[in-house]
Amino acid sequence: MKRFLAATILLAVATLFSGCAGMNSTMDYKVFAASPAKLDTKGSIEISGIGFHAGDNIVLLFNSADGIKSDLSGSLKPSPVADAAGNWKTTWGYGRMVKKKIISAGSYKIDVVNNDYEKLASVSVTFVK
Repeated sequence: MKRFLAATILLAVATLFSGCAGMNSTMDYKVFAASPAKLDTKGSIEISGIGFHAGDNIVLLFNSADGIKSDLSGSLKPSPVADAAGNWKTTWGYGRMVKKKIISAGSYKIDVVNNDYEKLASVSVTFVK
């Protein structure tokens, strides 16, 4: 009985590891942001990524200091879509968030997610006075 239990546990662990081997992790994708950025009501920064799948629509989520996530799609030009090589680049106009005092001096995280809001990667952006 002990051998059967040990074999079952070994099989379960092996299945778990082999099943996870093909999953995408945040290590597959790389994201870059021009940082530090100046606190400016007309400010913008370039954000780019490499290693994505061709044609992927990219959604960027800003994580505020109080834990609220904001979809940045409306303030990105152009809308980020991975090209044939898996690269994308966009410019984020963050001035409105500075005006509304959502952004102040400090570091913030931007999550890169797919259309289903599954996190693919993240990047940190620092704002200075």
